[in-house]
Amino acid sequence: MRASTLLLTLCAGVSAEPLTLVREGRPEANLVLGSSPSEDDQFASAELVRYVRKATGAELTIGGTAPVKILVGLGACPPEVKKRIEGLRGDGYLMDVRRHDQIVLAGKGRHGTSFAVYEFLERFAGVRWLWPGDLGEVVPRRTTLAAEEVSYTKEPAFLWRDLGPGGALWGASDRWQKERELGITIGHQNAQRLWERRNRFGGLSIYGGHAFGEILPPSKYGPVHPEYYALVNGKRDWENFNGKHRAQLCTTNPEVVKLVIAYCVRMFQQHPDYDAVSIGANDGRGFCECDQCQRLDTGETYLDRADPESGRTRQSRIISDRMVHFGNQVAAGVAKTHPDKKVLFFAYSQYHQPPKKTKAHPSLIIEYTLNTAGLRNPQFKERASSDLAGWANAAGQRAIYGYHTQGNFPDMFRLIPDLIALELRQLRKLGYDYYQTQAGNGFAVNGLNFYVLGRLLWDPSLDPHAIIDDYVTAGFGKAAPAVKRYLNRHIEQWQSRQSAQVAMNDFSLTNYQNVLGAYPLNYREACRRNLEEAERLAEGDARLRVAFLKDGFQFFSMTIAAAEKTLPLVHAGWRPARGSQSPEGLREAMRLWEERERFVEQHKEDFVLSYVWVRYNDLLRTFNPLNRHRNATQ
Repeated sequence: MRASTLLLTLCAGVSAEPLTLVREGRPEANLVLGSSPSEDDQFASAELVRYVRKATGAELTIGGTAPVKILVGLGACPPEVKKRIEGLRGDGYLMDVRRHDQIVLAGKGRHGTSFAVYEFLERFAGVRWLWPGDLGEVVPRRTTLAAEEVSYTKEPAFLWRDLGPGGALWGASDRWQKERELGITIGHQNAQRLWERRNRFGGLSIYGGHAFGEILPPSKYGPVHPEYYALVNGKRDWENFNGKHRAQLCTTNPEVVKLVIAYCVRMFQQHPDYDAVSIGANDGRGFCECDQCQRLDTGETYLDRADPESGRTRQSRIISDRMVHFGNQVAAGVAKTHPDKKVLFFAYSQYHQPPKKTKAHPSLIIEYTLNTAGLRNPQFKERASSDLAGWANAAGQRAIYGYHTQGNFPDMFRLIPDLIALELRQLRKLGYDYYQTQAGNGFAVNGLNFYVLGRLLWDPSLDPHAIIDDYVTAGFGKAAPAVKRYLNRHIEQWQSRQSAQVAMNDFSLTNYQNVLGAYPLNYREACRRNLEEAERLAEGDARLRVAFLKDGFQFFSMTIAAAEKTLPLVHAGWRPARGSQSPEGLREAMRLWEERERFVEQHKEDFVLSYVWVRYNDLLRTFNPLNRHRNATQ
């Protein structure tokens, strides 16, 4: 296993004058591309030209006779430099600034050259992309742009760095049909994907997610082949699929295995750029109880939550060996025609614990689901560490699906940079190469997690607090100290919780008390004062960025205010049902939830809050009583 490396070699003569690209607004450099530049080479060169222009006003050109040459992409590299790059791991890259008037920016993989350009812009032009969109972009103005002599390569600690949740949520997949019917889709993902590229997310291309319903659509196969689906309580369960839950497959049915293999092969034929395809089971439970499936189980059970988004517990059968056996059959079948491709399967739900007797096929990626925010709980941490080590022993291809945003707790403050660093360091020690999150686009609330994550996925040894210092200094100018105090207050508040369970699942006293207990009044008022101080100190774009953070805090405050007003109703036993009485305070509570709903809709197409996850919670769970109350009074 190779750790993430930063190989730094200062060239001879470090006291030499910096290499000047722009002097007093005049370009002294031009770009050089190879004879057949890749898409990434062309994109990266356009980004370099764009941001040098934004920073200095000077227009660099491709080709020309300027004294400094910037070689962009592998095709433009000298042979000895190309050899250095080709030996790097994943989508590693090289930045080389030489005394003899030459800069080389190039990398491997889909976006390695872009990554080299972005590192150059960050290091020498001070450019930062704090969150998606123009407001999150920091481009300091200057008349002269120079780069000191330096040469180094970087390679990523994690070969897949995906700020998820993965294809289905953002695309047109049947997996999220219910959410589209409810109108909780968004249309500004291109800006987020560009932000991810600029912050060096990416790596492998894996089409992932809960996939059984997409591979064998119940509406197509259920009526004619009910035996393809799980036997649950004596009946084949295919009729109640909601786009995400139920309709699990009978994974020992040989025809099912053939059809899943055919699906993967078809996906790779249609999308040759995919490195892997998910064959993950549908969300939730409802797994097959037929004799053939249960014969592959150990017979062991465990007490666990119904799924990571639920607070309920139940005694469940462990089916890990069965599921790995199924994944192995599919992986082996796919390898016959696509030996360089992989299939991905979750370690989740009743198959979260490592298998006892079945090793994973070399082409099968096992993706373990992990609640990063829970790692401060000693019992949870011990159990997760044991599972991670067990799966590392059972599978050669190891991935993590980390919950950074959850459908049952959307966009409430949970800043955890220290836990992200702890998690990634442990994962690399165990040989995990792939990392995906369940995230969102609530950058005004928990976006700092994603910014820190992007850097740690390349080098987990970095100090997360140094990354935060850079974030606030770059984006907030004179207001940086106040903004840092504001962010640290959120970090410290979550630390004080010691990963205690907080969820917004149900209209229940437990849920309401836990949520309100997690965010006491003195903490909220201190946060408000920090933002007011930042607003007084900020100037120019920094003032607009503080306003962006204030919008995130406003959403949080509106949620808390509505919950506080609703708590007495929960105490009194009121439930939003047809014909129920209207207790004192009901009108005001519903008014606050309606006000919050209007605020959410106003921010549907920006990056203040995670619209999809917030609406998912509001409409498909019962913590927010507004929708049920409306239905009951119509």
